Amino acid sequence: MKPIIGIATSEINDELDVLQNTKIAYTPIDTIKGIKEAGGLPFLLPVSDTQLAKLYAAKIDGLVLSGGHDVSPLFYGEEPTPELGATLPTRDEFEISLVQEMLALKKPIFAICRGLQIVNVATGGTLYQDINILEKNTIKHRQETNPKYASHSISTEENSIVRKILGEKTTVNTLHHQAVKTLGHNLKITAKSPDGFIEAVESSINEQYILALQWHPEILLQNNDIQSQNLFNNFVEHVKKYKEK
Repeated sequence: MKPIIGIATSEINDELDVLQNTKIAYTPIDTIKGIKEAGGLPFLLPVSDTQLAKLYAAKIDGLVLSGGHDVSPLFYGEEPTPELGATLPTRDEFEISLVQEMLALKKPIFAICRGLQIVNVATGGTLYQDINILEKNTIKHRQETNPKYASHSISTEENSIVRKILGEKTTVNTLHHQAVKTLGHNLKITAKSPDGFIEAVESSINEQYILALQWHPEILLQNNDIQSQNLFNNFVEHVKKYKEK
């Protein structure tokens, strides 16, 4: 059977009058396509009570965390700065619980943009609430170019998943204004931007698969980017290996 890949969704208020602003659970279609192409069975996880995180983690074989809202700084012991964007604390709390439950079970995690930040916070790390106020921010990290195109380079670390798939240096798209400040426990930095921000982290524990990226490989799939699909493929391959144990 295909491995079941849980994709944590977000929430939005529908703007169509016919639905009377009903709340909708959603996730990018490109993420679903990437998982399906890699041989996984996508299973959407709505924002839920944290008590359900343990049940979901027990049912799925791997977890995908997608982009979206800023992460509330209250979850890493800070007060909100004026530059903080919109947050969804119920989503933060649920996804942090999901990550912690998956780590307890040593199940694979693939995290995208905000997802990387959630993994970092869930493991005790902190974030820059807005990198635009930092002097070292010398690259445009929230591109205005269509995000199906890459806009800046990254350098990868030796003996990492991203080095194996993407090579020593590559280009990525970018749609963020928050970033990792202090790294969470049992994580290692595996890619950085030229101005020094963390672009990828992985697990420092061999038995735990984590691939967390600050960019959006699912959007690059719109431009038929083979390397981006290989990131999805690598994740699903490791999920299958976990299932075989």
